[in-house]
Amino acid sequence: MCKKKITVIQLNKTEQEVVYLSAVNELLRSMVNYELMVLGGEGQHQNVQFNTMTHQKFFFIALVDFLSMTDEKAPVPATPYLRALKAIAEAPSFDENGSVLALKRAVGAFTDWLSVEIPVELWLPSILLEVEIRIPRILLLKIAGNLSKHNVLRSVGVAEDIQSLLRNAGSNVELYQAMLVQEEIYEIFHDDVCAYHASTIAEFLNELSWGIQNYLKPEYSRSFTPSIDGSPLYEFQYPKELDNHYAKICYWNLMNQVQSGPFFKPFTVTKHLKGKY
Repeated sequence: MCKKKITVIQLNKTEQEVVYLSAVNELLRSMVNYELMVLGGEGQHQNVQFNTMTHQKFFFIALVDFLSMTDEKAPVPATPYLRALKAIAEAPSFDENGSVLALKRAVGAFTDWLSVEIPVELWLPSILLEVEIRIPRILLLKIAGNLSKHNVLRSVGVAEDIQSLLRNAGSNVELYQAMLVQEEIYEIFHDDVCAYHASTIAEFLNELSWGIQNYLKPEYSRSFTPSIDGSPLYEFQYPKELDNHYAKICYWNLMNQVQSGPFFKPFTVTKHLKGKY
């Protein structure tokens, strides 16, 4: 039997950047919007509240995708979205007079926050274990998000992560025991730690959205071409570096996203939701 030949799309640097940015913006818009959440408070003391628990669950499931690798079969090199954004911020294709700086700061701030290792107290009655673990925030978010969408038989990899965390805390458990405690771990990680940090994470994601917005605004101004007959139709003038058809579609979507802008204005979450974990 002949193997089906896979066509590899070759994209140049600018085309890859456009594809990454379009995908990232779609993910950000799916997580920070009025359908999922409302913003309360004023000035430096704002906070996010989800419309329902289901919306909160979706937020952290989508966040796992954002913190994970892109598909190896995608037309761009496989990499975590945040790492792709960092690479773009360091070598941007559309920077005009430092328009990329806000994006660079937002990527750095969120990356640093995610890498912090925090202590979490665990009481796991199903195996009669009480222990304090230390876990990077990014791993905690990935575990909580994956447990939100997978049951015990689809999350053995998560159980292995839990087993490793407990081992590092001085408690050796069997894999089946790590599988047994997943629901208890989920209640602590998702309902306590993640719920506490949700507003702060939303602030970071919103800053990323505004970083992309400010970075691409000069390119949008260059590209946008209104109809000459006064109709609501318009066009975007592609950069000369864009030749691939898929990249051109992503560019059009990206410019439309810039035209509408992020859903929320920049906001600052109260310090009372930033002092724990």
